[in-house]
Amino acid sequence: MKKKYFIYFIIIASAILMIYNITELDFNDLKKGPFGGIVSMVLLILAMILTLRDIKKDENK
Repeated sequence: MKKKYFIYFIIIASAILMIYNITELDFNDLKKGPFGGIVSMVLLILAMILTLRDIKKDENK
């Protein structure tokens, strides 16, 4: 149960950081953008969703 709360916390924190990185984008000069941060947050969120799905599968068995 504690693992699920930790995963939810990571997903929420990653979403907040991703929104922050998107607001920091300079649409006039996209070469300066924090694309690495945005991509890493998306990948982290996807990994946590998959991990959460696996944990729920194990709990149902």
